[in-house]
Amino acid sequence: MTHARRSLPRWSQQWWVWFTAIFAITFVSFWPSFFSAIVNIETHIVIHGISAIAWMLLTIIQASLIKSGWRKHHRTVGYFSLTLAATLVLSGLWVIQTMLFGDGGTADGIPLLAIKFFYLDFTALVLFCVFLGLAIKAARRRDIPLHLRLMACTAIIPLEAALERTYIYGTPNLVPNFDVALYASVVTLIVVAAVLVAIEWWYGRSRWPFAVLLAYFVIMLLTTDIVAQTEWFNSVAISYANI
Repeated sequence: MTHARRSLPRWSQQWWVWFTAIFAITFVSFWPSFFSAIVNIETHIVIHGISAIAWMLLTIIQASLIKSGWRKHHRTVGYFSLTLAATLVLSGLWVIQTMLFGDGGTADGIPLLAIKFFYLDFTALVLFCVFLGLAIKAARRRDIPLHLRLMACTAIIPLEAALERTYIYGTPNLVPNFDVALYASVVTLIVVAAVLVAIEWWYGRSRWPFAVLLAYFVIMLLTTDIVAQTEWFNSVAISYANI
Protein backbone atom coordinates (compact mmCIF):
# COMPACT_ATOMS: atom_id res chain seq x y z
CA MET A 1 0.00 0.00 0.00
CA THR A 2 1.46 3.35 -1.07
CA HIS A 3 1.87 5.98 1.64
CA ALA A 4 -0.30 9.09 1.19
CA ARG A 5 1.42 11.75 -0.87
CA ARG A 6 2.08 15.01 0.98
CA SER A 7 3.62 18.28 -0.15
CA LEU A 8 7.34 18.41 0.52
CA PRO A 9 8.36 21.08 3.05
CA ARG A 10 10.20 24.04 1.57
CA TRP A 11 13.46 23.31 3.41
CA SER A 12 13.74 19.84 1.87
CA GLN A 13 13.74 21.30 -1.65
CA GLN A 14 16.72 23.58 -1.06
CA TRP A 15 19.26 21.23 -2.60
CA TRP A 16 22.01 23.86 -2.80
CA VAL A 17 21.87 24.25 1.00
CA TRP A 18 22.48 20.55 1.59
CA PHE A 19 25.25 20.40 -1.02
CA THR A 20 26.84 23.42 0.68
CA ALA A 21 26.72 21.64 4.05
CA ILE A 22 28.43 18.58 2.53
CA PHE A 23 31.09 20.80 0.97
CA ALA A 24 31.71 22.63 4.26
CA ILE A 25 32.05 19.41 6.28
CA THR A 26 34.49 17.97 3.74
CA PHE A 27 36.63 21.10 3.51
CA VAL A 28 36.90 21.57 7.27
CA SER A 29 37.56 17.86 7.87
CA PHE A 30 40.43 17.75 5.38
CA TRP A 31 41.99 21.05 6.41
CA PRO A 32 44.42 19.67 9.06
CA SER A 33 45.75 16.70 7.04
CA PHE A 34 45.37 17.93 3.46
CA PHE A 35 44.71 21.58 2.67
CA SER A 36 47.00 23.02 5.34
CA ALA A 37 49.84 20.71 4.26
CA ILE A 38 49.17 20.54 0.53
CA VAL A 39 52.71 21.58 -0.53
CA ASN A 40 54.13 18.45 1.10
CA ILE A 41 51.65 15.98 -0.43
CA GLU A 42 52.23 13.82 -3.51
CA THR A 43 50.83 15.22 -6.74
CA HIS A 44 48.28 12.46 -7.46
CA ILE A 45 46.88 12.77 -3.93
CA VAL A 46 46.57 16.54 -4.38
CA ILE A 47 44.77 15.99 -7.68
CA HIS A 48 42.34 13.58 -6.04
CA GLY A 49 41.70 15.86 -3.09
CA ILE A 50 41.14 18.94 -5.24
CA SER A 51 38.91 17.06 -7.68
CA ALA A 52 36.81 15.63 -4.82
CA ILE A 53 36.27 19.01 -3.20
CA ALA A 54 35.64 20.53 -6.64
CA TRP A 55 32.97 17.89 -7.27
CA MET A 56 31.12 18.91 -4.14
CA LEU A 57 31.48 22.58 -5.07
CA LEU A 58 30.13 21.71 -8.50
CA THR A 59 26.96 20.21 -7.01
CA ILE A 60 26.29 23.54 -5.26
CA ILE A 61 26.77 25.45 -8.51
CA GLN A 62 24.57 23.06 -10.48
CA ALA A 63 21.77 23.12 -7.91
CA SER A 64 21.93 26.93 -7.83
CA LEU A 65 21.76 27.14 -11.64
CA ILE A 66 18.66 24.95 -11.69
CA LYS A 67 17.06 26.98 -8.91
CA SER A 68 17.74 30.16 -10.91
CA GLY A 69 16.27 28.66 -14.08
CA TRP A 70 19.58 28.72 -15.98
CA ARG A 71 19.22 25.26 -17.52
CA LYS A 72 21.47 26.02 -20.51
CA HIS A 73 24.37 26.91 -18.19
CA HIS A 74 23.55 23.86 -16.08
CA ARG A 75 24.00 21.61 -19.14
CA THR A 76 27.25 23.34 -20.11
CA VAL A 77 28.72 22.86 -16.64
CA GLY A 78 27.42 19.28 -16.73
CA TYR A 79 29.60 18.46 -19.74
CA PHE A 80 32.65 19.81 -17.89
CA SER A 81 31.71 17.74 -14.85
CA LEU A 82 32.35 14.51 -16.78
CA THR A 83 36.04 15.41 -17.07
CA LEU A 84 36.14 16.29 -13.39
CA ALA A 85 34.44 13.01 -12.45
CA ALA A 86 36.94 11.03 -14.54
CA THR A 87 39.82 12.84 -12.82
CA LEU A 88 38.31 12.13 -9.41
CA VAL A 89 37.87 8.41 -10.09
CA LEU A 90 41.21 7.77 -11.81
CA SER A 91 43.20 9.69 -9.21
CA GLY A 92 41.19 7.88 -6.51
CA LEU A 93 42.25 4.52 -7.89
CA TRP A 94 45.87 5.69 -7.76
CA VAL A 95 45.47 6.95 -4.20
CA ILE A 96 44.06 3.57 -3.14
CA GLN A 97 47.11 1.86 -4.62
CA THR A 98 49.43 4.23 -2.75
CA MET A 99 47.50 3.66 0.48
CA LEU A 100 47.98 -0.11 0.32
CA PHE A 101 51.75 0.29 0.59
CA GLY A 102 51.72 3.47 2.63
CA ASP A 103 51.44 2.03 6.15
CA GLY A 104 53.94 -0.75 6.47
CA GLY A 105 52.70 -2.70 3.47
CA THR A 106 54.98 -4.85 1.35
CA ALA A 107 54.59 -6.79 -1.86
CA ASP A 108 53.72 -9.88 0.20
CA GLY A 109 51.49 -8.41 2.89
CA ILE A 110 49.27 -5.42 3.60
CA PRO A 111 48.00 -4.25 7.03
CA LEU A 112 44.40 -5.20 7.83
CA LEU A 113 43.29 -1.56 8.13
CA ALA A 114 44.60 -0.79 4.64
CA ILE A 115 42.68 -3.81 3.31
CA LYS A 116 39.51 -2.47 4.92
CA PHE A 117 39.98 0.92 3.29
CA PHE A 118 40.71 -0.75 -0.04
CA TYR A 119 37.40 -2.62 0.17
CA LEU A 120 35.42 0.44 1.19
CA ASP A 121 37.08 2.99 -1.09
CA PHE A 122 37.13 0.82 -4.21
CA THR A 123 33.46 -0.13 -3.94
CA ALA A 124 32.61 3.52 -3.21
CA LEU A 125 34.29 4.62 -6.45
CA VAL A 126 32.38 1.97 -8.38
CA LEU A 127 29.09 3.08 -6.82
CA PHE A 128 29.96 6.72 -7.54
CA CYS A 129 30.35 5.84 -11.24
CA VAL A 130 27.07 3.91 -11.28
CA PHE A 131 25.14 6.75 -9.64
CA LEU A 132 26.68 9.33 -11.98
CA GLY A 133 25.94 7.29 -15.09
CA LEU A 134 22.32 6.82 -14.02
CA ALA A 135 22.05 10.53 -13.12
CA ILE A 136 23.07 11.45 -16.67
CA LYS A 137 20.54 8.98 -18.06
CA ALA A 138 17.80 10.39 -15.80
CA ALA A 139 18.61 13.96 -16.94
CA ARG A 140 18.34 12.96 -20.59
CA ARG A 141 14.96 11.40 -19.86
CA ARG A 142 13.87 14.62 -18.09
CA ASP A 143 13.43 12.80 -14.80
CA ILE A 144 14.80 15.69 -12.74
CA PRO A 145 13.72 14.38 -9.29
CA LEU A 146 15.62 11.14 -9.91
CA HIS A 147 18.58 13.08 -11.33
CA LEU A 148 18.78 15.23 -8.20
CA ARG A 149 18.68 12.24 -5.87
CA LEU A 150 21.40 10.43 -7.81
CA MET A 151 23.63 13.52 -7.82
CA ALA A 152 23.04 13.88 -4.08
CA CYS A 153 24.29 10.32 -3.66
CA THR A 154 27.50 11.13 -5.57
CA ALA A 155 28.09 13.97 -3.10
CA ILE A 156 27.27 11.88 -0.02
CA ILE A 157 29.61 8.98 -0.87
CA PRO A 158 32.85 11.00 -0.38
CA LEU A 159 31.56 12.12 3.02
CA GLU A 160 32.76 8.81 4.45
CA ALA A 161 36.40 9.89 4.23
CA ALA A 162 35.57 13.38 5.51
CA LEU A 163 33.65 12.07 8.51
CA GLU A 164 36.57 9.83 9.47
CA ARG A 165 38.73 12.92 9.87
CA THR A 166 35.95 14.82 11.60
CA TYR A 167 35.82 12.12 14.26
CA ILE A 168 39.62 11.73 14.50
CA TYR A 169 40.32 15.44 14.97
CA GLY A 170 37.08 16.46 16.63
CA THR A 171 36.49 13.62 19.11
CA PRO A 172 39.91 12.00 19.73
CA ASN A 173 38.84 10.57 23.11
CA LEU A 174 35.91 8.72 21.55
CA VAL A 175 37.53 7.90 18.22
CA PRO A 176 41.26 7.34 18.86
CA ASN A 177 42.27 5.86 15.47
CA PHE A 178 41.21 5.36 11.86
CA ASP A 179 39.94 1.83 12.49
CA VAL A 180 37.28 3.18 14.86
CA ALA A 181 36.75 6.24 12.65
CA LEU A 182 35.96 4.04 9.65
CA TYR A 183 33.04 2.37 11.43
CA ALA A 184 31.89 5.60 13.08
CA SER A 185 31.66 7.31 9.68
CA VAL A 186 29.84 4.38 8.08
CA VAL A 187 27.31 4.27 10.95
CA THR A 188 26.79 8.02 10.59
CA LEU A 189 26.07 7.66 6.88
CA ILE A 190 23.67 4.81 7.58
CA VAL A 191 21.74 7.18 9.85
CA VAL A 192 21.83 9.95 7.20
CA ALA A 193 20.62 7.62 4.44
CA ALA A 194 17.93 6.14 6.70
CA VAL A 195 16.63 9.64 7.51
CA LEU A 196 16.49 10.48 3.81
CA VAL A 197 14.59 7.27 3.06
CA ALA A 198 12.19 7.93 5.95
CA ILE A 199 11.52 11.53 4.81
CA GLU A 200 10.78 10.37 1.28
CA TRP A 201 8.47 7.64 2.55
CA TRP A 202 6.65 10.02 4.89
CA TYR A 203 5.93 12.49 2.10
CA GLY A 204 5.03 9.79 -0.41
CA ARG A 205 7.97 10.63 -2.69
CA SER A 206 9.98 7.43 -2.37
CA ARG A 207 12.59 6.80 -5.07
CA TRP A 208 15.26 4.14 -5.01
CA PRO A 209 18.66 6.02 -4.85
CA PHE A 210 18.69 6.74 -1.11
CA ALA A 211 17.49 3.22 -0.32
CA VAL A 212 20.35 1.79 -2.40
CA LEU A 213 22.81 4.10 -0.67
CA LEU A 214 21.47 2.94 2.70
CA ALA A 215 21.81 -0.71 1.67
CA TYR A 216 25.39 -0.10 0.51
CA PHE A 217 26.53 1.38 3.81
CA VAL A 218 24.76 -1.34 5.80
CA ILE A 219 26.54 -3.97 3.69
CA MET A 220 29.86 -2.20 4.25
CA LEU A 221 29.29 -2.16 8.01
CA LEU A 222 28.43 -5.86 8.13
CA THR A 223 31.02 -7.21 5.69
CA THR A 224 34.17 -5.05 5.89
CA ASP A 225 35.77 -7.01 8.73
CA ILE A 226 34.82 -10.37 7.23
CA VAL A 227 35.96 -9.65 3.67
CA ALA A 228 39.19 -7.90 4.73
CA GLN A 229 40.32 -11.00 6.63
CA THR A 230 39.80 -13.47 3.79
CA GLU A 231 42.82 -14.81 1.91
CA TRP A 232 41.27 -14.26 -1.50
CA PHE A 233 40.60 -10.57 -0.88
CA ASN A 234 44.08 -10.05 0.53
CA SER A 235 45.38 -11.58 -2.71
CA VAL A 236 43.22 -9.16 -4.69
CA ALA A 237 44.59 -6.22 -2.69
CA ILE A 238 48.20 -7.31 -3.19
CA SER A 239 47.62 -7.80 -6.92
CA TYR A 240 46.04 -4.36 -7.22
CA ALA A 241 48.88 -2.73 -5.26
CA ASN A 242 51.43 -4.35 -7.58
CA ILE A 243 49.80 -3.22 -10.83
